[in-house]
Amino acid sequence: MKKISLVLLLVLSLGLYSCSGNKENTITVAASPKPHAEILEYAKPLLKEKGYTLVVKPYNDYIMPNKALTLKQVDANFFQHEPYLNQYNADNKTNIVSIAKIHIEPIGIYSKKYSSLAEVENNAVVFISSSKSDHGRLLNLLVNANLITLKAGINPFQATLNDIAENPKNLQIRADIDPTSLVDAYKYNQADLILINSNFALDANINPGTEAIALERPNDNPFANIIATLPEYEDSPKIKALVDVLTSPAISEWILNKWNGDIVPFVEE
Repeated sequence: MKKISLVLLLVLSLGLYSCSGNKENTITVAASPKPHAEILEYAKPLLKEKGYTLVVKPYNDYIMPNKALTLKQVDANFFQHEPYLNQYNADNKTNIVSIAKIHIEPIGIYSKKYSSLAEVENNAVVFISSSKSDHGRLLNLLVNANLITLKAGINPFQATLNDIAENPKNLQIRADIDPTSLVDAYKYNQADLILINSNFALDANINPGTEAIALERPNDNPFANIIATLPEYEDSPKIKALVDVLTSPAISEWILNKWNGDIVPFVEE
């Protein structure tokens, strides 16, 4: 009996050690399906070469990846930009940190009614995301499309609807649309102009390069999508390995070849 107990104890000890070892060599990342999870899938063999197994957990919303991280169900997440993360931390009293910028997903203006910006009529209805962290970015896109202007001295990426100075076509801008509903709004022609982030467009098999009548400029864009983690994980070897791979030339080249400019790798200027 004593021998059996010792054997069981040894087996259990080895099992616990094995699980601990596997956990140290496993990187679990919560991610949006497109393009984030796809980028991570491509990174798997590159991380394998460094001795790590990458597990990707896809989420279709903007809330659960951060919740999963704060609950320590994952090691990192990959779905958001820094302005969104800053707003989330402020609203939820969390301290998630950004550790690397990976790519930019240009927002596009889509329309079933117009084939160019020149055709936009007075009183056109415009749908934009209800995510306040994106409002400056969306308004800046409308500025670059010569549809509105902003008040002098306003940082365009921090602008709100109250900062619109001129709206010559009297656009009817609705900012109460959940970002996940914008694709359906476009498909079912629910507004004249709809501003959609490229990851949602690609997930719905919409090609930003051919279907958008205008695309956001990637230059000087603070909305790069990031890898985020908890402060206590930031300096761990496996998180550093994740960052090394996702910021490597191999990943940047693959992003460019895969999406032909619809998704753009982040480049520090």
